[in-house]
Amino acid sequence: MSRTALAVPFFFGDAKTRACPRIAGGWRGFSRVRAMLAALLWLGGAMPARADAPGAGHPAQSGPASTPDLSALTAQLAAATSRAAAADLEARLERARRHALSPTTRLLQRGAMAHLADGKALGAVEDLDDALVLQPDVAILWRDRAQARLAARDLTGAIADLGVALQRDGRDAVAWRLLSAVEEQRGDWQAAERAWQRVMALDPMVDGGRANGERLHLKAFGRPT
Repeated sequence: MSRTALAVPFFFGDAKTRACPRIAGGWRGFSRVRAMLAALLWLGGAMPARADAPGAGHPAQSGPASTPDLSALTAQLAAATSRAAAADLEARLERARRHALSPTTRLLQRGAMAHLADGKALGAVEDLDDALVLQPDVAILWRDRAQARLAARDLTGAIADLGVALQRDGRDAVAWRLLSAVEEQRGDWQAAERAWQRVMALDPMVDGGRANGERLHLKAFGRPT
């Protein structure tokens, strides 16, 4: 029996703007090993070798720029004074949190994005299951799977994944935002409001932040702030 996916905030980014290999008939039912090989071959043809890549006449470069400073970006986001500045920092933090993903994990994450965009939440969960086998220590993958589980109406699974994500990265405003959305779906308005307070502490210029906080407070306590 088919299951209708929930409409949830899409925190992965817009899948329509990202190139992604297509396999006729989709990923389901297609050997994952063969699918991965096909995708890796696609990447090899789609991504030209960089002139400054190691082995191309230049030594490998390393230094502070190779590892984004999450602490500095988080502090800047909390101190942002405009929505435009906050939006820029939100995007930079998302890139920083995905910095450590391997090429194979990125392919699986893109597949999950495509599945969510197509309304195939269970397919997204499967892709992220595989991604977490490869890189279980990357907090944002747990958040990604929580989003997919929310779309698949697995609220208990989403809460469990967000618990892991926030234990590993408690300053992830997007994870707190997603937790608020899950608690709202569960009907626990006080928990949703508490999670939103954490969002506002980390990202005070978040889009619709104050209005949503007041809405949740009214639902939770029956009176405006």
